[in-house]
Amino acid sequence: MRSALRRLGGYVQRNRLLYTLWLVLTIGYVICFVSIPVLVGWCVAAAEDGPNPELTRELWRLVGVTLLLAVLRFFSRTLVFNAARDIEYEIRNDLFSHLQSLQQSFYFRWRTGDIMSRCVNDVNAVRVMLGIGVLNIVQTPLMYVLSIAAMAAIDLQLALLVLVPYPLFILIARVFGRQIHHWSLVTQEGLGQLSNQLQESIAGISVVKAYAMEGVTSARFDQANNEMYRCQLGLVRANAIMPSVVNLLPAAAMWIILLVGGSRLADGRMQISEFFTFAMYVYQLTFPTFIMGWVVAMVQRGSASMQRIDELLSEEPSIADAPDAEKGFDVRGEIEFRSLTFCYPGADREPALRDVSLHVPAGSRLGVVGRVGSGKSTLASIVPRIFEVEDGQVFIDGVDLNRISLKDLRRAIAMVPQDSFLFSMSLADNIAFGLDADRPVGSTGGRDLEQVVEAAERAQLAGDVLELPHGYSTVVGERGVMLSGGQRQRTALARALALRPRILILDDTLSSVDAATEVAIRGELERIFAGRTVIIVSHRVSSVRSADQIVVLEAGRVAELGNHDELMAAEGLYARLARDQAREEEASEGGDESLLGTHSGFGELT
Repeated sequence: MRSALRRLGGYVQRNRLLYTLWLVLTIGYVICFVSIPVLVGWCVAAAEDGPNPELTRELWRLVGVTLLLAVLRFFSRTLVFNAARDIEYEIRNDLFSHLQSLQQSFYFRWRTGDIMSRCVNDVNAVRVMLGIGVLNIVQTPLMYVLSIAAMAAIDLQLALLVLVPYPLFILIARVFGRQIHHWSLVTQEGLGQLSNQLQESIAGISVVKAYAMEGVTSARFDQANNEMYRCQLGLVRANAIMPSVVNLLPAAAMWIILLVGGSRLADGRMQISEFFTFAMYVYQLTFPTFIMGWVVAMVQRGSASMQRIDELLSEEPSIADAPDAEKGFDVRGEIEFRSLTFCYPGADREPALRDVSLHVPAGSRLGVVGRVGSGKSTLASIVPRIFEVEDGQVFIDGVDLNRISLKDLRRAIAMVPQDSFLFSMSLADNIAFGLDADRPVGSTGGRDLEQVVEAAERAQLAGDVLELPHGYSTVVGERGVMLSGGQRQRTALARALALRPRILILDDTLSSVDAATEVAIRGELERIFAGRTVIIVSHRVSSVRSADQIVVLEAGRVAELGNHDELMAAEGLYARLARDQAREEEASEGGDESLLGTHSGFGELT
């Protein structure tokens, strides 16, 4: 909790000018607030003699202070609410920037819905605490201090009697505040779980429908929703009890004024104007006292949310520029793995790669094949530092991978992963996504559009663009839902080709592309590969046979290394994979013909 408060204090410090101006105006507002009952008392005293010039002066003075009170109220609230909005803006930007810097393994541990809940709901709760919460926490005590001082100046004994119920507020705030903090924390956590389940269900709706699991997923959502409902009821009860009990305090104070003050008024020991002043003070403090119960709940909820935000911001990126990283490094494309061993984060996990040693000269092609789970994609992902490796295991142009700045390294590398992720924007913007990392997304045009078209043609996507309703301006939808699987893969390939990288990594890039399109893309890629270092990851031997060298991985180890002819002659795992895949392709072609014949026969029988 201390860490969260220190972090929050840093944001407040950066906005200290707004808060300082707000504090000055608030002090002026409180002075006017406390002056109103005194001015009303003076008006009552002046009215005892009927209409007279003194009453007129007192009334105009009351009007002037009331107008000043309204002006100060407006500007003081505007300042504090603006400061809270500014901090909300800064926290949300910092969260997003921090999430961008975190390593891939972080997202294996954290759920998307929980992250979204912290970035949206928790940030909003902190903003409310820093706005309305801070306003009342500072303003209300000032009102009490000055109001008590004014009442004590009139009648010290009665002022002390009026204060008798208010110390109970400390006990009430302590007891119910803990309950509110607890229920606020579990409610926010439950909201994160609910958001995560909703996000997963929507993202995987096609799988849900394909397996007729609507009822099961609805039941799971209902269970999470019911838990959320239970937590919210606990919070509602705590929030309801707090202000209800607190509201009894000014009622008790008013009862004391009516009882004691009334008797003194009857005995002539108190003037009518003084009685009015006392009653107005208690009346004016009724709402601030009542709202303090709500404010305490708000602060508890905001502090719980800040605790959750701090937990997220406290995650340290494990992949970052080293202090001695080379800046402005010009990547040529030579890659070397020296006894590379890599294990994914997590307890008792077997290494995904074991003692891998490879040398890939600049401008050459490396093919990586192996069975599912052999470590092919892991090896490719290590080159752009998607995953962190220890020093001395991977080198680019003879320099340790961890000593090259991420910006220089990743600008020289283009990677097309198995899962072709597209953003919900135009096709052109998706292809041009990495052309200029310093330019906002969505500003494709001019020279870039020429590069987009050229890259689309090389990826054999240009023909498909003609069929889209708005050509390159067509918005492809979330994750590219408007496109087929093959079109998404070719768009991702075009995105990589548009960068003209020094190192190109293709991870099963053409797995969803038909045979004819694959042949056309391969022919174009042969020209693109010239002068570039290329890593081709594939489960199909046919995709890597033209590579300068081919590494065969088995259970994370290098099982074989050589070119296609050498590996076929060795009669090892590579040769067996090649023969098995050849038989599968023949069986698939024969199966298609058999299926047609069977279908025809079935038609005759029916």
